[in-house]
Amino acid sequence: MTNSTRHIRELIGENEIEQAIDRLLDLLYNSVEHDLSDSAVLQKSRWAEYKRKNVSGLAKNEDIDGIRDALLKIVRELDNRSIKTPSEPPQTYTPPRMPDVPPPPPPPKAYVAQCFFNGDPNTYYVTPNNQIVVVNPMSNFPVAVATRTASLNPAFAWIYQFPNGFYYSIDHNGAIWGVNAFGLPMQMGYVQYL
Repeated sequence: MTNSTRHIRELIGENEIEQAIDRLLDLLYNSVEHDLSDSAVLQKSRWAEYKRKNVSGLAKNEDIDGIRDALLKIVRELDNRSIKTPSEPPQTYTPPRMPDVPPPPPPPKAYVAQCFFNGDPNTYYVTPNNQIVVVNPMSNFPVAVATRTASLNPAFAWIYQFPNGFYYSIDHNGAIWGVNAFGLPMQMGYVQYL
């Protein structure tokens, strides 16, 4: 182990931090030194954060010095432990067995239908309480855009009603109908019931 740790020290001294971390993790992977493995993984994440900051110009010399010092402490501790314990066969780590837990019940139905419009890349969802929402792809948060109301015309199943009074009519086959610029009915999209 001394040769391996010496090589890791040399990599740290040559400022090859990423290679030193990878070599250290390889060395600790099959060992029983789980606390040192955890510390090495932490340094790997600190190194990734340093590289990210370095690209944006926010990295500090103290950051890399701290990583370098922590790696040297891990290597030093690894050497000390190998001297204290005689060469015993390595014990393999077996994680504790978790008790069998039944799967969680299925979540309540969040949406009852999806609305697709021609030329619109968004998908609109109808909630059980008759709100029509679009899910923001950046935050995965639904935003209410309209409501589903009953239709007074028996030819249509329901109305897609916007707050400003504009609406689309949905027929019993799921087709979404609107009016084009000439005042003629036009299919604007379709509804898929879930």
